[in-house]
Amino acid sequence: MTKKWTHKQLNKLSQVQTIIQDLQEYLPLTLRQIHYQMVSRQYYENTQSQYVMLSGLLRDARIAGLISWDVIEDRVRFYHDLSGWHDCGQFVRAHVKAFLEGYNRDLMQTQNVYLEIWIEKDALSSFFIKGARPYTVPVVVCRGFSSVSFLNDFRNRIKSYAQDRSPIMLYFGDFDPSGLDMLRAMEHTLVDDFGLDTLTFKRIALLESDVDAYRLPHNPSALKRTDPRARKYIATYGELAVELDALPPDVLEQKIHRAILDMVDQTTFNVERKRQQRELNKLKKIKKTILNNIKL
Repeated sequence: MTKKWTHKQLNKLSQVQTIIQDLQEYLPLTLRQIHYQMVSRQYYENTQSQYVMLSGLLRDARIAGLISWDVIEDRVRFYHDLSGWHDCGQFVRAHVKAFLEGYNRDLMQTQNVYLEIWIEKDALSSFFIKGARPYTVPVVVCRGFSSVSFLNDFRNRIKSYAQDRSPIMLYFGDFDPSGLDMLRAMEHTLVDDFGLDTLTFKRIALLESDVDAYRLPHNPSALKRTDPRARKYIATYGELAVELDALPPDVLEQKIHRAILDMVDQTTFNVERKRQQRELNKLKKIKKTILNNIKL
């Protein structure tokens, strides 16, 4: 059945399409990112009802072919393909094509620091991975308050990879009672309980200054009065509560790059990049030589 669009719905759809066009280089976006763009551009107020309306609008628009399916990504649900190969020929062709592909040199191995980016939001993970990949800096999704087992894994990574380098956690999270307390709780476990006193914690975003600088919309629902952290938080920051998703994609991208570059010796990093290019050229020749001598 063909949907009948109201004038109001078409107007909202036009606003969404403008946002998509403006953010072409950052696609795909999440529903929440589009929502906060609608709010920041004053297309509507930051309420749950408007968020639900937008969700329904985008659902119908994609089904109707008015917005591409590639524009919006669901980053918290996954398809695990456990199916087999059609036949061994398909298997061989796929592996021949992938043979010696995907090599990335650890560009940080000669730095004096060991970096990891930690983010609160799983929904933003692909965005952060894209930003951190050129530097080969790991991205960790902590999704709320991390378990002691998860933090112990981090301790083991530091022992394995940091060695004589200084470990640094670059943290990105919401500016609300939980978002602020998560970093404090991790620091307590890692430093006080695990004894990682050489570990440095840097909160990159959100900062209180970001809210004013970028006129970020508040998220009142994040202030849960029953949360034991809320009273102290409100006494310090008032009713301020903002989600990381509210940062414009270009600003968030800049923060990721800047956070890494501020910690990196650029000269040493460029040496590693040149080594990587030489290695990629070498792998290309090796692949060509081997495949020319294989009879399929």
